[in-house]
Amino acid sequence: MSILALKEKFNSLTLESEDHWDYRGNTNSERDYVHGFCTYPAMMVPKMQREMLDVCLEHLQDTTPCLLDPFAGSGTILVEGMLRGLDIVGIDVNPLAILLCKVKTTILDPTILSEKTTQLIDRISAHDNVPLHQFNGINKWFTDQAISDLSRIRSGIIAEEEIEYRRFFWATFCEIVRVVSNSRDCTYKLHIKEQNEIDAYDKDAIDLFKTALQYNICKYNEFYSELKARGHLKRDGLTYKRKVKIVLGDSIAYLNHSKQKYSLVFTSPPYGDNHTTVSYGQYSIMPLRWINCEDIDDSIDGALLTTLYEIDNQSLGGKSSNKTMTSSRKKVVKKSKTLKAQLDEINNIASQQSNKIIAFYSDYDRFLAAISRKMKHNAISVWTLGNRKVAKQEIFMNKIMIELCESYHMQLLTSFTRKILNKRMPKLNGYQGEVKGLQSTMTREHILIFVKE
Repeated sequence: MSILALKEKFNSLTLESEDHWDYRGNTNSERDYVHGFCTYPAMMVPKMQREMLDVCLEHLQDTTPCLLDPFAGSGTILVEGMLRGLDIVGIDVNPLAILLCKVKTTILDPTILSEKTTQLIDRISAHDNVPLHQFNGINKWFTDQAISDLSRIRSGIIAEEEIEYRRFFWATFCEIVRVVSNSRDCTYKLHIKEQNEIDAYDKDAIDLFKTALQYNICKYNEFYSELKARGHLKRDGLTYKRKVKIVLGDSIAYLNHSKQKYSLVFTSPPYGDNHTTVSYGQYSIMPLRWINCEDIDDSIDGALLTTLYEIDNQSLGGKSSNKTMTSSRKKVVKKSKTLKAQLDEINNIASQQSNKIIAFYSDYDRFLAAISRKMKHNAISVWTLGNRKVAKQEIFMNKIMIELCESYHMQLLTSFTRKILNKRMPKLNGYQGEVKGLQSTMTREHILIFVKE
């Protein structure tokens, strides 16, 4: 592998056009194949990751690499890995992410999927008097009509005997739960709509489910046909030729106990603790309370669903105590002068926020230690990052990442930025921390490419 050639290739693409990595236009932002099954926070741009993956594979010495995404999210990297016939491993602490990853990477028989879909629609249509689903707070977040419709769909899915097909239906169902809920759709956090909006509810969840299901089946058939055309399926047409491993749990714990090593890592890690950045857990909790979570994974802990915040508590920086703040700060700031300077500045105006930053980067540093030990010599890793704002101060995660990685023999090969187009979040957010007021939200992403020395 020529590391220099890889660097020159990325640099030439970046210089080719100032907005090369922005992927403007409808065709470039399209979520083709199974990428658009269900909306998920901060989803990657598939075509961007696809291009970067192809560039890396051209220069990778390992001819049979295993592709790892330790923060798998909705599974964008895993799907692109399958399209290239790679072994793939995806890890995430969020059960909704794991459901999406499993659904997108499971090979189903298109004919049987069509038959089972017809049977499901027939069940939903025939049974209009099913027991209404219940959980704490359901009447706050859903209208009576939504509860009735969703309960009918849920009952029909539960009657499907094969778990792989149930998961496919659950993934579609999750999107409908989100669409018909009483939560505002302008934020990833749960915020109740105004009462007049709730009173004006006029959605037909069953029709929405039917439409979404047909769309997902069409996209799955495209994905299946492409895998088959590229020769990535075995002769039976129902088995992927390479290995697929989807892990529900903490990335640090998994990497510390796994013996596998990787030559290729693609990921977009959280930019800070979920409570104050992207609330993946809050976004996911309502759909998860509607489905049978045992269908997602046998090891799922029911305690994750007891509060709106428990999934986010399990994420990096989600749990911290004053007792650990001092020792954590000392360890991590020794490795990053940028982090130290920013902590000193923020601590003077927002000490509580400073502690959250320490908690996150302490966990993130432990994660980097774990993943670096699982990288082969000359392993390539590609990181899509964002610089969040705390107390109106931009936190330079791109610089902090470079400084932390130096202590783990991960050498920066090249980096570039891209504009975030079609943002769901508003350009300005009301800041409710110790420094109140409006602050701008993230508009650019940073892509960092490292080689393990």
